[in-house]
Amino acid sequence: MKVLASMEVSKGYEHWKKSFLAHEEARSNAGIATIFFAREAANESKVHVCMEVESMEVLGAFMSDPENAKVIEEAGGVGDSAVIIPLVD
Repeated sequence: MKVLASMEVSKGYEHWKKSFLAHEEARSNAGIATIFFAREAANESKVHVCMEVESMEVLGAFMSDPENAKVIEEAGGVGDSAVIIPLVD
């Protein structure tokens, strides 16, 4: 299934992007494939990511893992701003 995730970032897009790319192997190992990511044109503190995942449970387990949660936090991810929308085609 595909999901669209949106989140505010507190340390700017470029910092978040560097951290996000550095963590690609961990996402891949968890069965999460990145389709695309970008920031809003008018707001460099709002990022959007489209991913392919086996299930929402897999994504939830990945994001709640303490090691991965730490990476998200260090990247500047504002956890309570996250919105994850499951998509169908």
